[in-house]
Amino acid sequence: MTGGSPATASESSPAPAPGLRSAAFPDKALNGHLVRPASELGAASAPKAGARRTSGARAAGGKYAGEHRIYYLPVSWTTSEPSQDPSTNADTYVGRADSYWHDVSGGSVDVTLGWADDWWRIHLSSAEVATCDRKAIWREASALIEGGGGDFDHVLVNLPKNPACDWVDVEYFGPTSAGYGLTMTNGVYVPKDDVINRAMMHNNWVLSTDQTMCKDSSGKPVPISGDCSYRLYVDPWSPLSDQPFGYTRTGFPHARELLDFGVFGSDEWTTVTPGDLPQTVTLQRLQAPGNGTQVLGFTIDGSWYDIEYRAAVGRDDWIDNKTYTDSSGVTRTTPGGGVTLVRTRIPVEQPDGSTLVWDGSLVDFHPRGTSSSYVTERHPGLEPGESYTAPDGLFKISVISANLSSARVEISFPGLRKVARWSGKDRYAASVEMSQQSFAPGVDRVLIASGEVYTDALSGAPVGGRDGDPILLTKADELPSVVEAELRRLDPASVVILGGPATISDRVASRLASVTGVTPQRWSGADRFVTSAQISERSYEAGGVDTAYVASGRVFPDALSGAPASGKAGGPVLLVDTDELPSEIAAELRRLSPRRIVVLGGTATIATGVETQLRGLASSVERWAGPDRYATAVEVTKHSYDPGVGTAYIASGLVFADALSGAPIAGMTKGPILLTDTAKLPSVVAAELERLKPKRIVVLGGANTITYAQQAQLGRYVVS
Repeated sequence: MTGGSPATASESSPAPAPGLRSAAFPDKALNGHLVRPASELGAASAPKAGARRTSGARAAGGKYAGEHRIYYLPVSWTTSEPSQDPSTNADTYVGRADSYWHDVSGGSVDVTLGWADDWWRIHLSSAEVATCDRKAIWREASALIEGGGGDFDHVLVNLPKNPACDWVDVEYFGPTSAGYGLTMTNGVYVPKDDVINRAMMHNNWVLSTDQTMCKDSSGKPVPISGDCSYRLYVDPWSPLSDQPFGYTRTGFPHARELLDFGVFGSDEWTTVTPGDLPQTVTLQRLQAPGNGTQVLGFTIDGSWYDIEYRAAVGRDDWIDNKTYTDSSGVTRTTPGGGVTLVRTRIPVEQPDGSTLVWDGSLVDFHPRGTSSSYVTERHPGLEPGESYTAPDGLFKISVISANLSSARVEISFPGLRKVARWSGKDRYAASVEMSQQSFAPGVDRVLIASGEVYTDALSGAPVGGRDGDPILLTKADELPSVVEAELRRLDPASVVILGGPATISDRVASRLASVTGVTPQRWSGADRFVTSAQISERSYEAGGVDTAYVASGRVFPDALSGAPASGKAGGPVLLVDTDELPSEIAAELRRLSPRRIVVLGGTATIATGVETQLRGLASSVERWAGPDRYATAVEVTKHSYDPGVGTAYIASGLVFADALSGAPIAGMTKGPILLTDTAKLPSVVAAELERLKPKRIVVLGGANTITYAQQAQLGRYVVS
């Protein structure tokens, strides 16, 4: 099941604002439990005479600390009333839940009994009974409650055993249309505190933490891999679980569960950024809020990672009571404590305005596979002296020491340290980062290009690569402050704007003059093709180039791959239309009179008819192309670079913005640009990196365009 609204590492960790959240809920019960969206129930029925009332208390800003009231509503469709007393020990079970929540919340959550009724008679048709029609049960039960409920109201609709229902309890995710939370139980006449805990959390948008079960390519169990499944409701400690270590053996909740419930906040988190130098943090054991750092968090590739520490104290005092012997002959406590890791996918906003959320998943650092005894014989945590390194060194967790109060943990990212990443919070900051990494103050010239269209920057990139000019990006009507600051640092002798006022306004030109103290030149034309010709004419002497490169002006990948090669070779990149050689480009090629023209890309981007026209403008015309943009980039590098390059640059083949400023740097440093997908390195690119044997690799752009996992994988190809 997907679910769970995560907190952040780099984006901080406040609980999400209240609102509709959706998840891919299973249709069938798992371990007797079912979670369904409350929205599927529809509208509540009009109240009947004698209907009961709830408190109607509302939560503020997604914070569910406060007094939660539990209401027992037993209903039966049978002609004779069930013999069981539906209120026996209700106050005891609510009292146990209250004691639990008082401990784990530091006294900020109370649980009280609202009311516990006797049996109510409801009317279901034989078909509704035979199909366990939950909407029909809701139709009847909702009529027994008068007025609107609130976030702190949890109604437990308790049914006599119906074999047609495949669940023991079903919790509804989020509040019902009546405002209160709803849980149904089947054959559980007086639900105990385990059901109360699940009801409170699921009704208030909190989903469970599952057990991760992964294996490598040989089928061997491993903590993390690309081949994982998940066991639901078997987390050793969570109040949302099926209590696999025995009833009342409920441990301290995971930090993210308390965060989503509004009990924990950002004060319990210390966050690190992937790629940072190793850091050592003292983690307090999981306990009530306000006791220092209890979570070490980081964000990688769309998931939050939360490192926690547990010891056999307080609500976890039972976790070392049992032992087992693993396949290596090591005796371990089960479930034990130690340093644990929970991974949760970051919520994704949907087109309908809802937010798709996922369960958290507990990583098992001592995996045993799927043996029948696995659930009660496992030890997911790391002990002092143990460490774990994720595939390709994506991250490494080392436990230095631990006691009943705290643990000293080192977090590092060895795989990410092998490959550099130049990025920023947006495309403009990314262009500044690339400039700062590559240029000292006092440059002769800075090229300014649009960050919203790629064509002008790609026509200018070979010029920047040849002459050592940085390219900085700007908005059409505003010069970003981060770019202003970089211009002041660079202190250029001249500034050139690439493109016309439609892409970079005169207002920006004026601001450039004010910031740099020089009047910028503008190289532009009536359209992208004329601008490309103008940039070439301003930069290359007539008859002065051996090779001219021609790329599509309609798609960016081929020109991006070709720009460093052309900058290295001292030739321009000229843009053409898919089915047409613009007259201005033809005229510029006649002026340049190159010996050779290289067409970048296949016939889908530059038609054979255009290639035919080009043959009349040079003694040699070649086409460098592959079956896709990634293979085309490889064709460019194969024709342009020998093995042993100093630096290879990796850019997204799907998003142009981050790489625009990197293209002239690649040309200047005689390094190729290869393209990749967001999450997967194409095999053809991997093979080319093997051939090139780069001494250094630089990823251009952020983790949203090229994942951290891929960055770590790229470290395999660095030749030191």
